[in-house]
Amino acid sequence: MGDKFALVPWADMMNHSCEVETFLDYDKSSQGVVFTTDRPYQPGEQVFISYGKKSNGELLLSYGFVPKEGTNPGDSVELSVSLSKSDECYKQKLEALRKHGLQASQCYPIRVTGWPLELMAYAYLAVSPPSMSGQFEEMAAAASNKINTNKELRYPDIEEEALQFILDSCESSISKYNKFLQQSGSLDLDVTSPKQLNRRLFLKQLAVDLCTSERRILFRAQYILRRRLRDIRSGELKGLKLFTGLRNFFK
Repeated sequence: MGDKFALVPWADMMNHSCEVETFLDYDKSSQGVVFTTDRPYQPGEQVFISYGKKSNGELLLSYGFVPKEGTNPGDSVELSVSLSKSDECYKQKLEALRKHGLQASQCYPIRVTGWPLELMAYAYLAVSPPSMSGQFEEMAAAASNKINTNKELRYPDIEEEALQFILDSCESSISKYNKFLQQSGSLDLDVTSPKQLNRRLFLKQLAVDLCTSERRILFRAQYILRRRLRDIRSGELKGLKLFTGLRNFFK
């Protein structure tokens, strides 16, 4: 309510649903907190609200639950990417990133629908050769989303390397998820304390559910990246670029 806060009894009893888009709001005319449904409900049917478009990880940390796998369209996983310290242009690239508030290691959200333009810009920077040092600044700005254009940067000469960079990062992350999920069944549970055992099992299940949903997103990104790289390497996209170039030339 602007700069005012209020406790709303009963409101915290309402559960979240990924299929609902309505939420509690303050009504100035009645000076009360109201909830307007976005669908009809039957008597006795549970009414849901939306806690916001949050990832499964955010919902777990804020509210203590994980939606069923594949039911949250707003789900995402943070992908960690880093510059290689063995890169002969490492210092130049790091300087360009820091100029725009970024570091050598960054995290970007990956969704089932794809990845942000900022990640692709970072990948271009990470794999760009010394001959492209004049574009380092532009790439770093795009990676930080601090440029005044929504146009996607394209560097066809290093697109394959950039996609491979993202794929390698995805597969590195997937291997860590696999390791955790494989080891999750061998935790040292204290079976002498039923209450402690139930709580540990509960927390373990939440962790497994979250990792499973996040790994699913990474698997999807891995599939898309492999297909795009396969198309590039098979020459289909190269042929298309040649055709487009000839068409533009004759125009």
